[in-house]
Amino acid sequence: MLNRIRLVAIATLFFASPALAQTVLDGKGALAEFDAGMAALEAEEFETARVHLDRACQWGVAAACHNLAILWTNGKGGPKDMSRARPLFQTGCDGKYGGKNPEDACFNYALALEKGWGGAQDLTGARTYYLKACSIGQQFACFNAGNMQMQGIGGAVDDAGAFASYDKACGLDIGDGCYNAAFLIVKKRATGTAEKGFAHYKTRACELGVEKVC
Repeated sequence: MLNRIRLVAIATLFFASPALAQTVLDGKGALAEFDAGMAALEAEEFETARVHLDRACQWGVAAACHNLAILWTNGKGGPKDMSRARPLFQTGCDGKYGGKNPEDACFNYALALEKGWGGAQDLTGARTYYLKACSIGQQFACFNAGNMQMQGIGGAVDDAGAFASYDKACGLDIGDGCYNAAFLIVKKRATGTAEKGFAHYKTRACELGVEKVC
């Protein structure tokens, strides 16, 4: 029997992919600046990476803004300043030419809002951006969104929404997402939405390393 939901939020920062979704950019030379920044990043020449990524970001390359934000967050190649990083994460999520992994920028922005990094805590905004990141495949965002929906954090309690988020996290190999989906079924909070059934989520949670259900 499951009697306790697993609520530990995932708190990890992710770099964006070096590959851009489009190669024709509004700013002349923006792609070259982005490529130079990513090359410097790979070579761990972080100060140089900041320069090139900042230029590409100013020319509208959202993936550059996202990676620059992580350098500001980690203090690599210059000072650490979350107040500078936070809006860059948002641009990485919402901006044009986001690269192959804009979901990681959305996740990082949601995380900053939830934790109050670089500004006031904004739980409503965090929930919104976790859901956005989840909708485009960021598995940890699905789990965190489910936690907020299930507990009524950043908005009303939404059992159906929480179950959907946990179900998606489970499908993306997050064991605690499977566990929490099973928990909602046991507590009869997923009625009408749990097509796969309790046994499916319990078994999958075990397969993904949640030993207490094995």
